[in-house]
Amino acid sequence: MVPSAHPKVFAVLIVLNSSCHVTAQALADPVDHPLIAFESADFCEDGPWHLVYEDEFNDDTLDTDHWLRFFPYCINGDECQVSRKHGGEDELQIFEDANVQFTGNGIVKLIVKRSDTLVYCYSYSSHYTAALLHSRMKFHRGRFECRCKVPYSNSNWIWPSFWLFGGPGACSEIDILEIPGDRSDRYHHALHRYNYECNGNHANDEDTHTLMDLSNDFHVYRADWDKWFINFYVDDQLIYRSCRIYDLLDRPVSSCYIHEGVYIQNQAFPAQDAYMSIIVGVGIHNSGLNDAHGPGPPVPNIPCALEVDWIRVYQR
Repeated sequence: MVPSAHPKVFAVLIVLNSSCHVTAQALADPVDHPLIAFESADFCEDGPWHLVYEDEFNDDTLDTDHWLRFFPYCINGDECQVSRKHGGEDELQIFEDANVQFTGNGIVKLIVKRSDTLVYCYSYSSHYTAALLHSRMKFHRGRFECRCKVPYSNSNWIWPSFWLFGGPGACSEIDILEIPGDRSDRYHHALHRYNYECNGNHANDEDTHTLMDLSNDFHVYRADWDKWFINFYVDDQLIYRSCRIYDLLDRPVSSCYIHEGVYIQNQAFPAQDAYMSIIVGVGIHNSGLNDAHGPGPPVPNIPCALEVDWIRVYQR
């Protein structure tokens, strides 16, 4: 969704102060320029896709030159709580290296489980552990694909995801696959932008779609990210298109041909110069009914695993 902070009449009145005239080669960031002016032109990006990175996970161990098993949010790698806990009060798990397990047949399992004893991570402790992979490499615009099988869930806890995150400036996020504590037939995608400290939300563009039960088989989840659109696919079926610009009536501009005029920029769209890491993992959403320390009913549907077959990146 586009933030409603720009009523149309007000937008027209402030256009001379808050918009800028740009071309496709010098596109202003949405956060800095909510309004933007264009000359008429066809701004489509085309040309063949070229494979620039892939991991088929055919080895018996993780390629640690390419992947971390924690969030690199600390000065010394993972030597702080947030790198292993991540989501504050919204998540119950601690991410552990041992929960990343290779099957020997080209599949890596990212496991969620409950321990009989508490696991400690600095000042935090939990009975629940989980797993993720975070790429050391960062990527600019392109096609991002993951073939994986999500765990079954009929409740509000299991949280599998495949997403991109990075800077500079106001941090950008593209959630290509997310089932954020929902049933496993509920596919969610999102764009998020944060403030310049990356610790507060600025804008969102997201939606949820009821599909088949995605836990029954492997599926390919994909996002094509270019200057104007981010297209979300499941098994090559287009599910949703996020547009960079909207007209002054709040209608998304979904065509590559843009007529001369002033437009509203989607505040959630990634920064023009963003380079992002790939993250794939599964955690546990805190619904408020369960407690990481044991009181209350145990989280249902675990142990379970997000099974990843491959990850590929293409660029034009």
